[in-house]
Amino acid sequence: MRRQFQLPEGDEGVIEARGLPWETIVEGESRWLLIHDFPVPVGYDRPTASAALRIPPSYPDDQIDMVYFSPALALASGKAIGALTLTTIDGKSYQQWSRHRTGANPWRPGLDDVGTHLLQVESWLARELTKTP
Repeated sequence: MRRQFQLPEGDEGVIEARGLPWETIVEGESRWLLIHDFPVPVGYDRPTASAALRIPPSYPDDQIDMVYFSPALALASGKAIGALTLTTIDGKSYQQWSRHRTGANPWRPGLDDVGTHLLQVESWLARELTKTP
């Protein structure tokens, strides 16, 4: 697995504790954390996907935003998932989930990190399963 930039030690520990293969890559101005075999809840069209997080240059002071999945996810029910676009990362098509923190749940420098962002991602995945058309 490639390590084109280093994450803070605590972030590496969080990912390692999940037992998932991961790598860091740099594309142009963007730094990406790619987490492979990321578990996707029952109710989607596949059990795992690669999840990509764009790591800002000023991280961890500035927040990680959104998540990107490859291959693209779909709901097994056939219902549409909103606020999605496609983008290319590392030569592969990724589905960008436009999901953001809110004023009620802001990024907390010194407290939030890759681990807390992954909890957000899991919440977004679960929430999509409970939406009504």
